[in-house]
Amino acid sequence: MVVWAPQPSPAASPAAASGPHYPLASQIDIVALLPPPPTPDSPAQQADLQAVLEAQRTAHADGTLLHAVADVQQSCGRFSDALGDDLTSNSNSKLLEFLDQSAHKGALISAPAKRYWKRARPYAYSAEVERLGDMAPQSKLTPEIAMGGKVKAEKEKPADEIAHSSYPSGHATFGTICAILLAEMVPEKREALFARNRDYDHSRMVVGAHFPTDLEAGRIAGTLGAQLLLQDPAVRRELQQARSSLRASLGLPPAD
Repeated sequence: MVVWAPQPSPAASPAAASGPHYPLASQIDIVALLPPPPTPDSPAQQADLQAVLEAQRTAHADGTLLHAVADVQQSCGRFSDALGDDLTSNSNSKLLEFLDQSAHKGALISAPAKRYWKRARPYAYSAEVERLGDMAPQSKLTPEIAMGGKVKAEKEKPADEIAHSSYPSGHATFGTICAILLAEMVPEKREALFARNRDYDHSRMVVGAHFPTDLEAGRIAGTLGAQLLLQDPAVRRELQQARSSLRASLGLPPAD
């Protein structure tokens, strides 16, 4: 079994050998590149709200509520639905750590836009929206809801900051980066990975965290963040090493 661990290139310069130079939010003006969110009480805002309410009603009816709550976890391992359990196996723990670290760093690109627009989350905009997952009040948290440590991190922020950081979706930014990096490694699963990405994003409506326009903006931000990551030679080098290991564990031939 091939087990991957990040290794510095012997020919790399001292700076490159220190590891990936993850993108900084200052590398791109995300506020200028994203369209503004709908204004409060506009028809577009009302359409956004109705989409969230419908997503919650459907999740209660079709039994997908727990799946949406589980998607609170920000880990590329959630994409094992598209690739299989090998992605989260112990033998691929270093690989998953690399993917998660890269996606988390790349997703920081969305932070300036969140601070700029301060858009109210669905549950803060309308009392009709149910608060679930990491959006649930502290008194309603369960071990299942709090999985992955995400809730603890959110609850350490001021409540008003959490309630007014809807646009763009950080989860959608993160998930898009996961999907793109994994598609670089396993292009045969590209369609399934991006379908899972949209499902991962949809879960944020179900828990009352985001509107559809937040998710779309997050996908744009995630695409830009992934592009910045893939322009880093150190990230490309580690991605190539990880790709060989993942493909071997999935029983796939080496990539061209």
